[in-house]
Amino acid sequence: MQDIKKLFKKYSADMVSGLTTATIALPQNMAYALILGINPIYGIYASIFSMLTASIFNLSSYIIVGPTNMMAVALYSSLNNYQGENYLQVIFLTTFLIGLFQFLLVSFNLSELIKYVSHPVIVALSHGAAVLILFSQIENFTGVSVSGSNVITKGWQFISNFSQINYTNLTVGLITLILIYIIPLLKKELPEYLLAVIIMTLLTTLTGINNSIPLVGEIPKKIIDFNLIHFDFHLIGQLYTKAFSIALLGLIQTMAVLQALSLKTDEDPNFNREFRSQGISNMVISFFSSFAISASFSNTFANLSAGAKNRISQFFCAVSIIIFILFFRPLISYIPVAVLAGLVIAAALGITNLKEVIKNMKTTKGDALIFFSTFTATIVLPNLDQAIYFGVLVSLVIVLQISKKADIEMLYYDKKEDDQAYHLHHASHEDVDESEISTKQARVVDLKGAVHFSAADDLKDQLDDFFEPNTDFIIRLRNVRRIDITIIGVLEEFIDRVHENDGEIMLTGVNERLLKIFRKIGLAKKVGEGNIYLPETEYFAATNKALDFSAHEIGKKEDE
Repeated sequence: MQDIKKLFKKYSADMVSGLTTATIALPQNMAYALILGINPIYGIYASIFSMLTASIFNLSSYIIVGPTNMMAVALYSSLNNYQGENYLQVIFLTTFLIGLFQFLLVSFNLSELIKYVSHPVIVALSHGAAVLILFSQIENFTGVSVSGSNVITKGWQFISNFSQINYTNLTVGLITLILIYIIPLLKKELPEYLLAVIIMTLLTTLTGINNSIPLVGEIPKKIIDFNLIHFDFHLIGQLYTKAFSIALLGLIQTMAVLQALSLKTDEDPNFNREFRSQGISNMVISFFSSFAISASFSNTFANLSAGAKNRISQFFCAVSIIIFILFFRPLISYIPVAVLAGLVIAAALGITNLKEVIKNMKTTKGDALIFFSTFTATIVLPNLDQAIYFGVLVSLVIVLQISKKADIEMLYYDKKEDDQAYHLHHASHEDVDESEISTKQARVVDLKGAVHFSAADDLKDQLDDFFEPNTDFIIRLRNVRRIDITIIGVLEEFIDRVHENDGEIMLTGVNERLLKIFRKIGLAKKVGEGNIYLPETEYFAATNKALDFSAHEIGKKEDE
């Protein structure tokens, strides 16, 4: 008895947080099933089994997994062409493939791929998904029949079929939305989604309105619905690219939740552990009639705010949902579809962040182009997976364009009388007199960062413009992180040209790794070992030594 009291005391906060989170997760996850066009019970299955599995494999004390609006809309946009008799089996098979890809990505250390999905792509996808979610609920919210492969065709159909509008349905949906926004104003801690569902279900039932609008209908009695997936390899061949893109999207969303959590708690995120757990969860739940899940922003932060201390809070959340379904299953059938549509629309509106959009549009032209093109692709292309690949492609093209520019500074020096220090100036400075620069006997080329083959042409052009005959050049390499053979080839050509025009080349800030490379390929011999200076503790010390050497040599030539 004493042990039970201790356990209760230890986990009481997690029990409360689990119950609190369940009141938010249950109605939301039923609503997300609606995005896919399937019975809300499948959203409940996905909630229960993903939480139970993740509570074993997760590491985070606060994270709550389950269906999310982004994952639901990604599945719907990718699989809506498969709607029909085997639609559910296609969803479950895709969910298994998503989990398998996530598990393999982590196992082979390829989960770093998500870092190549830039921030503007993520923001554009989330806002594009919000638009897709809104359009996916037109029929449930207004009663107007729409179909089509993108927002444009659905929007046109809505306008064409506007006469079909069910004003009772629309009113129920609008009141649901109003309640969701008003309830937190009365008291922040109230579960607005659950209360909105309860109030609207009671209101429509007592007034008899539910006789003229679509209802959720009968919910299966099963809490456990084991489903043996049929692995059709022909179908897998059609689904694997879609599953891979959604797998990446799920990991991106989980990464974003973990990063946001780390800012609010002292928890150090273990991305690989959480990614692996998500992969296992998706594979497991696919056998229990569930669709793909990821970490949920709203449920995770509800769990944190409610006082969760351990990852067992997720287990208690799943148990709370099971208890609720066991005792209140008959009542769920009376919930109007328009009410769940209101929940989905509220969640979609919650995704939008105008400040974030403006920031992405104003930071750089590249960010603006990536955001605008990805957002457009998301709402125009038939499938969200195509938009993900398109956004990544645009990001890579822009990165390649940026990498065409060599990160390089051209400097010249002067040294006043009675002053031991050299003063370096930018050759491109507007106050510089070109005729004065040309009389200087040494020029400094300061190369920086990771210089790739894509920047070879730009580097060659800049070196050609800076070249002066009968002049010594110092190539400063202290800030070079990486250099490839194409760039070394450009430097060799420049070195030959300087030597042919009675100048000397000195390399400064050359670390041991670079020195080994230069010796292997013969560049050290071409420059001369005496003209290579290793990095020193004091900044520009090696460059100053090279300048001293150049000045000394110039003095000797003048004396001769």
